[in-house]
Amino acid sequence: MSEPVTGDSGVAVTVVANGLDSPLFVTAPPDDPRLFILERPGRIRIVRDGALLDTPFLDITDSVTTGGERGLLGLAFHPAYAENGRFYLNHSDGEGDTRIVRYTVSADDPDRAERASAVLLLEIDQPYGNHNGGMIAFGPDGMLYIGMGDGGSANDPHGHGQNPMTVLGAMLRIDVDGGSPFTVPPDNPYAGGTDGRAEIWAVGLRNPWRFSFDRRGDRLVIGDVGQGAWEEINIVGVAEAGLNYGWNLMEGRHCFRTDDCAQTGLTLPVVEYGHDHGCSIIGGYVYRGAALPALVGHYFYSDWCRGWLRSFRLDAAGAVTEHTEWPVGDLGNVLSFGEDADGELYVASQNGSVYRVVRAP
Repeated sequence: MSEPVTGDSGVAVTVVANGLDSPLFVTAPPDDPRLFILERPGRIRIVRDGALLDTPFLDITDSVTTGGERGLLGLAFHPAYAENGRFYLNHSDGEGDTRIVRYTVSADDPDRAERASAVLLLEIDQPYGNHNGGMIAFGPDGMLYIGMGDGGSANDPHGHGQNPMTVLGAMLRIDVDGGSPFTVPPDNPYAGGTDGRAEIWAVGLRNPWRFSFDRRGDRLVIGDVGQGAWEEINIVGVAEAGLNYGWNLMEGRHCFRTDDCAQTGLTLPVVEYGHDHGCSIIGGYVYRGAALPALVGHYFYSDWCRGWLRSFRLDAAGAVTEHTEWPVGDLGNVLSFGEDADGELYVASQNGSVYRVVRAP
């Protein structure tokens, strides 16, 4: 893809919360005006009516470890949260392993979760403290998607990326409504469990730290963190099961393994950039809000090392145009993007602030 052009002054950011402890994600239940912010040590904070509430929605800091890239990493509200009060967390437990856990909101207080309601869905051993993934999100099909990194160290030493018999280095897809605590959708590519783990939807990922679904379509957009040279963005249809995104054969569109670079059957990224532009992609969202009408349909993303804000237009056919870098000032080390219930866009920074992306005054 061509170098991004510098955008005009039409985009700005404004602080919606600060003083947070490593805010890793921002989201909201459907049709809910509040913002929910993950703090890496294990708290979920609420912004209501423009104010950060003092009391966390949930505090599980005594059950979370934060060494390396671990912590409270992901949050997804059930599509029917208003009726069932259920939400799902991805966090590192005391041993550093991944736990996917369901919780329920208090029946007496909508700003407080019931910690005792915890139900464990998945526990996944992690060999190292990095590349543990983190993102979880419900797709338009109602399934819960879970992005798993290759388990860490460097160079995928255990070959997880190309091994469907492990859930590491893969995108998982489970049905949380079909049984307790979950069932495997019958259209998962390895649903039978003989040729691969039944929970797997796709393989060949290094660390899909953040992925998202386009609100007005069936596209899945994955920001997959590279090794030492290339960062990548994959854009595919939700119905495209069983894809192989290439790691550890490929890094971006480039051969990673010198002994084997056969690309047959691989899905290569739509967008990539080299480490002269950054070092660790932070995937965002296809913008579908109202504050920036000229940028509806543009995908926003960033990089942890550089902290820039970039976007490109993603048309109905999946073509990428209008690649732009927006001069919004110093965002620090960007950790994540987020959306509110109206589709407005937020940026979470290691500097302890959460910003809203707005039209410049």
